Amino acid sequence: MSDAFKLATVSSAGSPRFVALVLDDKSVALNAVLPHVISAQKAPLDSGTMLGLLNQWERSFDVMSEAVALLKKAGLQDKRWADAVAPVGAVRVHAPIPRPPKMFYAAINYPRPDRPPRDDKKDNIVRRPYMFEKTTSAVTGPCDDVVKPKGYNDIDGEVELGVVIGKPGKSIPVERAMEHVAGFMICNDLTVRNFRVPGELPVPGADWLGSKCWDGFAPLGPYLVPRQFVSNCRNLRLTLKVNGDIRQDGNTKDMIHSPEAQVAHMSNQLALEPGDVISTGTPNGIGIYTGIFIKAGDLIECEIDGLGVQRNRLVAE
Repeated sequence: MSDAFKLATVSSAGSPRFVALVLDDKSVALNAVLPHVISAQKAPLDSGTMLGLLNQWERSFDVMSEAVALLKKAGLQDKRWADAVAPVGAVRVHAPIPRPPKMFYAAINYPRPDRPPRDDKKDNIVRRPYMFEKTTSAVTGPCDDVVKPKGYNDIDGEVELGVVIGKPGKSIPVERAMEHVAGFMICNDLTVRNFRVPGELPVPGADWLGSKCWDGFAPLGPYLVPRQFVSNCRNLRLTLKVNGDIRQDGNTKDMIHSPEAQVAHMSNQLALEPGDVISTGTPNGIGIYTGIFIKAGDLIECEIDGLGVQRNRLVAE
C-alpha cells in the first residue's frame, strides 16, 4: 500500500515516551499530526501510548491512515509538524508495548531437528498449540543491553513472529482470528537452558519461569506493523545472528500451527484483550540443539521481513 506505516514507541533527548509514526527512515510524533485530522467536534484519540491506540484499534488505524495520507500529501517539512520529525536513528526506540497485558509463547511450533518428519500415525506430531506465559517484566527494548544472569552460561536466543491483539475476544473461530489482530512485531524469546539441573526436583518437565522470565529476556520491536501492511504472515523469512553469524534462518511458512490457530487456541482458554502478545515459535538453529550458546559481549540481531531488526547485546552482570 502506498500509505503503509509502522508504529514505534520512542523518546528523544530524555523526553517521556511517545508513539511515533515511522515512514521509511523518519519518525513523526503522532500527537503532532492528529490535531490536523481530528476536528474539535470529534472524540479525541487516546494516542499517548500504544496500549491506548490498541484499546480502540479500528478507529486508531483509520485516523492514523488519514494522518499518514496528509503527511505524504503535505510533506514532512510542513511547518505544522516539522519540529516533530526526526530520523529514526536520532530517537531512542523502546519496546512498542512496554507492558503488554499478557504474553504467550509457542513451544515446538516448527519441525524439530531431533524428530523425524511428522507423521499423523505416530506420536511425534504436536497435535495442538503448546504455549507458555512469559512475565511482562521481562520486556525490554529492541536495542537495549540484556544482562546475562550470573552463574548461568547456556543462554539461547529464539527469533519469533509476534502477533499483537487489537480486538478483544473469547472463543474466537480460526477463520475469524485475524480480525482480532492489530499487527505484528519481532520477539526474541531469550532462555537460560541450564537453569534446571537434572534430578534437582522430584517432578518432570520444564521450568518455564526459571528459564524464560529474567529481566530483559523478552526484547520486543522495534516496530508494530499493522496487519494490513503484512501481505502474508505465513511467508516471512526470520533470522537470528550472533556477532554477524547466522544461527537461525527460517520461514514462517514452516509453522506447525498458524498464527490464527494460536489466537483461536488461546482465546478458548481465556479472553484475549488489546495489547496481548502471542509469540508464534522459533525455527531450527537454537543452542539447545547445536550446543552453541550466546556469551557475554555477544551482539544478537533478530530480523523478520518487513518488521525491522532488533540489536541487543548480552552483557555481564
